[in-house]
Amino acid sequence: MIRHPRRFGLWLLAGCAVLAVAPAPLVRAQDAAPPTISLPGAAGNPAPQDAPDQTAPDQTAPVQAAPGQPPAAQVSPGQPAPAAPGPADSPMIQLQPRATEAPVGDAPVPVPVERDRALQALPTGDDWLLPLIAPTASLPKEVRIGQSLPAPGILRLTGETASTQLMLDLPASIITPTELRLALRSGVDVLTETAVLDASINGAAPVQIPLRNIGGFQTVTLPAAGLTAGPNTIALSVTQPHRIFCGPEASFDVWTEIDLSNSGAALPADALRPDAEGFSHALRAQLARSGSLDLLVQDGIDPAILRQASDAVMGALSGEGRLAVTSFYGIDAPRFAAVALIASDRSGVSYRKGATGAIVLQVEYQGDVLPDLTDALPALDPTRQAAGKILPGQPTPLSGLGTGDILGNTHYFRSDIPFTLPDTWLLLANQKARLTLRYGFSRSLAEGAILLVKVNDQTVRLLPLDRDGGQILPPLPVSFNANLLNPGRNILSFEMMVPGAPATEACPIRSTDMLVVLGDSTLDIPASPAMVLPGLAAPFSGLMPDRVGVPEAVAADPGLQAQAIRLASGLSQPPVPDPAVSLTVARLSELNLVPLDDAGVTQGQVQQLLFPLQQPAATDPVTEAAAPAAAPTFRLEMPEDQADAAPVGVRGRISGWFGGAFTSQGRLWRDANDFRQTAFLGSQQTLQDWMGGRTGTALLWRPDPAQPGALWLVLSPRVQIDDVADHLDRLIANRTAIGEAAVLRPDGVWDIWTPIRPPVLQGSLWSGDLRTILGNYASWSPFLFTLALLGLALISALPALFYVLATRERRDRR
Repeated sequence: MIRHPRRFGLWLLAGCAVLAVAPAPLVRAQDAAPPTISLPGAAGNPAPQDAPDQTAPDQTAPVQAAPGQPPAAQVSPGQPAPAAPGPADSPMIQLQPRATEAPVGDAPVPVPVERDRALQALPTGDDWLLPLIAPTASLPKEVRIGQSLPAPGILRLTGETASTQLMLDLPASIITPTELRLALRSGVDVLTETAVLDASINGAAPVQIPLRNIGGFQTVTLPAAGLTAGPNTIALSVTQPHRIFCGPEASFDVWTEIDLSNSGAALPADALRPDAEGFSHALRAQLARSGSLDLLVQDGIDPAILRQASDAVMGALSGEGRLAVTSFYGIDAPRFAAVALIASDRSGVSYRKGATGAIVLQVEYQGDVLPDLTDALPALDPTRQAAGKILPGQPTPLSGLGTGDILGNTHYFRSDIPFTLPDTWLLLANQKARLTLRYGFSRSLAEGAILLVKVNDQTVRLLPLDRDGGQILPPLPVSFNANLLNPGRNILSFEMMVPGAPATEACPIRSTDMLVVLGDSTLDIPASPAMVLPGLAAPFSGLMPDRVGVPEAVAADPGLQAQAIRLASGLSQPPVPDPAVSLTVARLSELNLVPLDDAGVTQGQVQQLLFPLQQPAATDPVTEAAAPAAAPTFRLEMPEDQADAAPVGVRGRISGWFGGAFTSQGRLWRDANDFRQTAFLGSQQTLQDWMGGRTGTALLWRPDPAQPGALWLVLSPRVQIDDVADHLDRLIANRTAIGEAAVLRPDGVWDIWTPIRPPVLQGSLWSGDLRTILGNYASWSPFLFTLALLGLALISALPALFYVLATRERRDRR
């Protein structure tokens, strides 16, 4: 209750009068624009250290410098305060200036954060880096001696000596850079006092760079006066001895890595214009950075449009990179290039620059019509070298397989030479192939140095390298069984191991090469009749990437479509495409769409194979320690109570032999089981029995043999689609899938189910070598071949038997 209403009314009128004549900042503060977050380095936005100084409050006390630091500047009342120190790349929040204060200097115009801006923007100004390009499609993902790509955009050179060739494609519309940047780091075992990297640009004299950094990546610059517009070749070679040890194991401990995404030439921010040429350069840079190109799509995109666009982009990539289907609203790393699909009221192709500086190919489509992308997408030259072809029956030099003289200068060295045989080549008997080897090695190699000659990872000859060195030896014939070879892709390997002398000290500096295999060494493979083993290998050899799809019932599933497109982008183009072959990708949730009934397999069996529900139970350490030790399964001496026992007589031995011969552990039973297993080339198990007890990450099979081109791939929930693509592409190239189903184990090895099926002769029986044809059938099943010979012998004996019987009856009648 108000005790003095008149006094309260006077105070209320006075307050309204004050508000009426007061200035507007308090009111406008509610209507002012919200704070704008400006990212450093954005267009029109200077770095934080260049921001205008804010007015310091009055009566500011002087700031004392910390010990060991320079004294801070004294700030006078009313004078601008210096900018606070901070990281150059930290975001700065700018508030609207108060109306009662005038801005100091020219205030920067804040740039609002765009919705598709990445959290880490690419450098702008004069620091837009065009990265170096490596042949990533042909480099192994696992660490090997020489070149490897253990992570996307990270090139590793392993061994005491290693070399690589990179490429830098410069636009013709820019000023040629005068320096090159390399982001390098080396392993901790590298002897940094003598380790160097030699860099040569377009064949010019090499520039030596000491390898001193053994921590994170450190950028070094080198003069690049030899750079020209267009493609440039950057040859890099490292010499990096081990600081402590010497030997084959020490070769893997010394390495140097190159961060390709942060190595290259610095260009102005506007060097790459948003046009076809700029997109071509940006695309190569993007593949060098991550090995993948993003295809940006909207939610609910038409599956037919998505497949048309992905097929066109995969055709332009030519197997040089993967394709990732992502959303416009995803937060990922900055990109150099991307392709965007946008539903519009028109159909057209244009280029624009994204918020991260990437050049985006913007494809607008109307309805279900996609514009022609032939001229918009650049055609990349494939860097993956095709394996050399060998014509059976004719000696082929190694130089004809795409390799010259092979030099090995590391204590562990391996060189693989891929080559291909015709798809209809098949030899199962003991015919011999021959390698005429011409090689030489240094005289000073340590005792125990060896050279292994391998065919498809099978050692066929071991050669000593610790005697008779210092010269090229006479030609050495190396014979091996031709049945080690497969139709399609094969690998001839030379593997050298040289011990250290001694192994506990650093290797001495060498002035001679350790090993050389001359390119005029020849490989002679015997000819074969046109025969094939039935299985998945034949249809797989003609699978085209655009024939990889998903079941029609789930074609609108964006996740499954993205997996299928990613898998297809990792497959190579076949030498002879077959449009009748298709591969359908499914997950465990789509098992009801897989024709399991045709193969007699249940959904539970497939689920137990790819996602087992019963996991091994964890053991309690206390219980396990208290458990009694298991009884030994071996016996080294007779027990004392049996050592003095009377010897068994002859009758006891015979009865014991007959009593145990026919048991499951008896000799006759084992011999019969071994004979049954070797009677045929293939497995006698059904697919259901073969799948039992196995686990894997992917199941590849052909459910209906009546449709040889209809292949299915069922994926596990924990699968990495890039790993499946790599292993599947290798399986297709090697043509080792001679069965009807295959399971990819977690260790990356394919287990193949091969039912018993005889080889198929492609030509007529009399068109080839009859002896070789019969030899293939005899090697496929010696048991059936022996029965066939016995049958022929009986049939051939029947006329003679009839003749004897007929002549005997005539004699009896006389």
